[in-house]
Amino acid sequence: MALKWGICSTGKICSDFCSALKNMPSENHQIAAVVSRSQENAQKFATTFDIPNVYSSYEKFAADADINIVYIGSAYTEHVRLSIQMLNAGKHVLCEKPLADTLEDVKLVHKVAQEKQLFFMEAVWSRCFPLYHRIKEEITSKNMGEAQMVSARFFLNFDYCERIKTQIRAGMLLDAGIYTVQFACMVYGEYPVSVKAVGEVVESGHDIDGCIILSYSEGQKACLIYSSKVKSDINCASIIGTNGSIEMNNHFWCPDEVIFPTGKDTNEIPVGPVPFNYPNSGGLCYEAEEVRKCINNGKTEYAHYSHKDSEMVHRIMEDVAKQIGRKLPN
Repeated sequence: MALKWGICSTGKICSDFCSALKNMPSENHQIAAVVSRSQENAQKFATTFDIPNVYSSYEKFAADADINIVYIGSAYTEHVRLSIQMLNAGKHVLCEKPLADTLEDVKLVHKVAQEKQLFFMEAVWSRCFPLYHRIKEEITSKNMGEAQMVSARFFLNFDYCERIKTQIRAGMLLDAGIYTVQFACMVYGEYPVSVKAVGEVVESGHDIDGCIILSYSEGQKACLIYSSKVKSDINCASIIGTNGSIEMNNHFWCPDEVIFPTGKDTNEIPVGPVPFNYPNSGGLCYEAEEVRKCINNGKTEYAHYSHKDSEMVHRIMEDVAKQIGRKLPN
């Protein structure tokens, strides 16, 4: 059965998501509607992606019976409110990360989804890539022995301090650090016994860099770094096991290739009809398809990034935020 998507917002990530959807079979994915507070922006977006229904009211959008799942790509400060509104309207929801800046709000959204028996996922699209599935299989099979050390780094190559003056930003931990944290969580699959963090927080309360050290129950460790101060386009990750390693030399959160102990493996990054704004956004097709399979099979969570997984990631980030003194404005 085709998913009929409603798109919340008209920003860059929504454009990338729709371009990825347009590259997929229409018998599986269709875009039914778009909503924006600006009717002009919504109409322009709809024209670009040939979307039949256009709204400037979230209430009318939520009441559209032709929509069965909503993709939320608005400013992160709206994620909790819109997720709950759409769930209460009977829609399945895929909400961009970060879902919230507190674990309490993450749990609140999950509670509503569970009560409504609707599918909900925080859109950590990394977990949907075929290469991520292959990595998990390698770890589970013990082909590389026992995973002992994880490292991941994510640098955003622009002046973040200037960006947060003019845009609603979540801080580097929630914007980029979340990808490093979810990577360690995927590898070890448990909450660490120790979380240590340092980071720089600017006057606005936003964090602009950080280093996180996680220690686990059997002595395993993870070193995670993220920064807007370092001018580098290389964002890599590695898993070191007792008998081998896995290396991701760039774009570890949306990989097109990974080096395993047995050699290099790749997955396709499709090209959409509208140019993408972010690296490897063609891979959003994997996320959309995994969501479709879950809903068609009656699942309310995605097994590779469940509500429990999301809560683990946010619990770690909340601990980090307290240690570094991050305090986002209301």
